[in-house]
Amino acid sequence: MSRNHAGDTNGFYVTALGTGASTLSNERASAGYVVHVDGDPTLVVDAGGGAAGRLSDARIDLTTVDGVFLGHLHIDHTADFPAIVKAAYQQGRGDRPLPVYGPAGTPEYPGTEMWVSRLFDEETGAYGYLSEFVERYADGDLALPVTEVDAIAGQDDDVARIYERDRITVDAIPAVHGQIPSLAYRISHEGASFTFTGDYASKTENVPRIAHGTDILIHNRLLANDVDPNDPKTNLHSTARSCGRNAREARAGTLVLSHVSRGDPADFETALETIRDEYDGRVIVLRDLIDIYPDGTVVDARENPQTGRTGSGGGDGPDIVVIDDRSG
Repeated sequence: MSRNHAGDTNGFYVTALGTGASTLSNERASAGYVVHVDGDPTLVVDAGGGAAGRLSDARIDLTTVDGVFLGHLHIDHTADFPAIVKAAYQQGRGDRPLPVYGPAGTPEYPGTEMWVSRLFDEETGAYGYLSEFVERYADGDLALPVTEVDAIAGQDDDVARIYERDRITVDAIPAVHGQIPSLAYRISHEGASFTFTGDYASKTENVPRIAHGTDILIHNRLLANDVDPNDPKTNLHSTARSCGRNAREARAGTLVLSHVSRGDPADFETALETIRDEYDGRVIVLRDLIDIYPDGTVVDARENPQTGRTGSGGGDGPDIVVIDDRSG
């Protein structure tokens, strides 16, 4: 599975917790990732259904996490956020806040601050009990400071620096996902970077802009090649051709396809050929519990001594990472 030994990367890599969509029919959890820096779990990107269980599979220590970054607030990207918050404090986070970053709202859709309040407000939140629980049983103080980012896409949006700490930066830009406020993120460390498109309909040039020169472009959800241009889904997600074009225009080192709804790897063959019409770099169809490094190396998270329990192997989830490498 590995391209090279996962070596001199300063411990900067991504664990894919969930690489599926919302149908829950292809042995994949919904969207979720952990970004490691210096070998430590540092940032969480999205927290869809099943992601919390994958954290357990990979033995991720949530006490070291410095922030959670939500691309948008759909269920398949956020359903396990409450479970992750609770687990972080049960694992021993203590009084350390867990910052949350996400889209600002609109009159029609709540922003991240309102959404978090609806979950955890002590008087009105769905999980309002958690503050007292954390104080009484986890010897901690629940704190979820929220940073909202403008997420309404125009045609010439600027990239915004929203996080900078310990040689890590996170940039954000609005992404088109129907009418839903949505963000793409670029996470950089010492010259290497991962860019997460989030759900993106390729209606603007924002993703190629934020991803320019990125090592790894993690691109969400391929629509079928024969999708009707008038299908409403085209306002939510990208076609295979758009994915390839975005990677080419961004000059990405590796295009990684994730948040997929298909089950059989053979289903990707036509899509990969279409991508090849636009992009001639390395292409990977990701699966759950895979660690990916800036050079395109992929390693099973459960067998990676930098992540999980060495040599355990096995577990649930799709067994195949599809790699199409014609870059050399």
